[in-house]
Amino acid sequence: MVDLAEEQLDGTLTGKRTTIWGAAFKPETDDIRDSPALAVAHKLHELGATVSVTDPKALDNARKARPELDYIEDPIAAVQNADLLLHLTEWPQYSHIDPAQLAARTASPLVIDGRGTLDTGRWRKAGWTLRCFGQRGETAGRPGGWAQAAATPSKIMILPRVLRARRGTISW
Repeated sequence: MVDLAEEQLDGTLTGKRTTIWGAAFKPETDDIRDSPALAVAHKLHELGATVSVTDPKALDNARKARPELDYIEDPIAAVQNADLLLHLTEWPQYSHIDPAQLAARTASPLVIDGRGTLDTGRWRKAGWTLRCFGQRGETAGRPGGWAQAAATPSKIMILPRVLRARRGTISW
């Protein structure tokens, strides 16, 4: 996930603003133990990114565990001037946010949907470039399996759910 974020940001995280949607390890909880989202956020920060995290229930616990990160309650405000949005916990409210409203707030409308729950058509129509996980290959025009599609006019990238970071032990 970290390598993918770095790739989306032209090879460098230094000085880039990233927003993480989700800190809890799953929705409907404030439990951050072994949270992949917080591990990714921490690694992005270590590599020089400014990281803002938002989560409906887990911000207090996340703030205690990772005080070096920025925390913003409002997911819409959290994307202000962001170079990249990472959707890492599948809270249902994130899927209902208007991507057109968000696009105007960002420095660049790039999103990595690590949960595969955002409506890719809706986000694409709003001008976003997406990298999506966990969706079957039909979405990328390759029926019957996981697919990795090159950047196409549709601006959608479909990848397998499991990635290993080059610089650490983070797996998704």
